[in-house]
Amino acid sequence: MLGSWSLGDYFKTEAIEFAWDMVTNCYGLAPEKLWVTVFEDDDEAADLWLKHIGIDPSRFSRLGAKDNFWAMGDTGPCGPCSEIFYDHGPDVSGGPPGSPYEDGDRYVEIWNLVFMQFDRDSEGVMHELPRPSVDTRRKIPKIVPILTL
Repeated sequence: MLGSWSLGDYFKTEAIEFAWDMVTNCYGLAPEKLWVTVFEDDDEAADLWLKHIGIDPSRFSRLGAKDNFWAMGDTGPCGPCSEIFYDHGPDVSGGPPGSPYEDGDRYVEIWNLVFMQFDRDSEGVMHELPRPSVDTRRKIPKIVPILTL
């Protein structure tokens, strides 16, 4: 797994653009083989993926905090996540992320974006961070077999 950080230099728009460019242009993966998820309440990321990048809505889902929200603990920095999955096709068992059959091998996560934009206090209230950050992870070992087929 490879990763990088933006500590206040860029945020959701640029991170999503960089991720999409890397997977489709640099790695050469076909957009119709990709599935994107966002945190269920992250309308900003959803709009970026659907309207700005142009993800097919049939290859997109909103997931709950269990899958698409990152936190260090009960308090501190936290925020929504967005993920890109590769679809191996209908000959491989499993369903799309968020479905009852998601545990199969058909959809494999290849990219994760963590948008650290909040600071959760001891009362559970989330406050906007003055300089939101991005932690992005590319799961290269899972991509390499795809690229060598």
